[in-house]
Amino acid sequence: MTEKPRNDADALLDGIDKTLSDFKTKAYQAKKTYDQSDVGRAHRELTALGRFWSQFARSCGWIYMRLISPITWRAYRGILWVFARYRALWARCVYAKDAYGDAEFSKARGGMMILATIAVCYLIYGVATVAGTLPWYLFTVRHDEQLYLSNSQNLSGQAEGRDIHEVYGCETLPCTDQNTVTFRVRATWFNEVWSVLHHGALFYPGYVAAAVNPVVNRCIITSYGIRRKFLVRAWELYPDLVQVECMPTSGDEGKDGKVIDNKHYR
Repeated sequence: MTEKPRNDADALLDGIDKTLSDFKTKAYQAKKTYDQSDVGRAHRELTALGRFWSQFARSCGWIYMRLISPITWRAYRGILWVFARYRALWARCVYAKDAYGDAEFSKARGGMMILATIAVCYLIYGVATVAGTLPWYLFTVRHDEQLYLSNSQNLSGQAEGRDIHEVYGCETLPCTDQNTVTFRVRATWFNEVWSVLHHGALFYPGYVAAAVNPVVNRCIITSYGIRRKFLVRAWELYPDLVQVECMPTSGDEGKDGKVIDNKHYR
């Protein structure tokens, strides 16, 4: 039986298939060679880096739109509302009528308005500070606690313009690295208000720290704050000491057994 001759169309198709196959093989070899070259590796790394930053930016945009923007937009609207009311108050306060009954800007009234604004902002800051500290105080306060304090240090030189003292001691005797505690004595808005309510006077950190003699003292204290060493080391979150009454543990205590009674101090 004789073989059927192939027509020109089949031969043409076979030539096209062979040409495409050769082209794909050469393209693959060229791509493989390019990927293995320094330029190819650099191009691949830059592409991955660009993809990463694009995805990172889109993710940050999602966080801003979903979580941050609703809060900041409300805060922005609140600031605009307060500013509009302040402008209206400014317009009512800084103008005085001249001899003809026309409103005229008064520099004196404007200056008094600025001073009053600074005073009110400072007062609002103090009230916000006290309100923010009050839950922390109620949650962590310890009244009439007995501790052994041994020394105090003035840190005012390390914090310009602030009266800060540091008091050292331990919860039990003997003192070890496990039961030591460090307090900060500082004049804050909350401590000032606390002192006025409890003692009828302002809070003086130097006087509170001066009650701790440079010996081992048995003390009755009132403090607030969490006593965790890692909080002190990482964020300097010291507990606050607001009241103290101390007596040395040697000498008179051993002779007459005098006990600290701070009921008259409160």
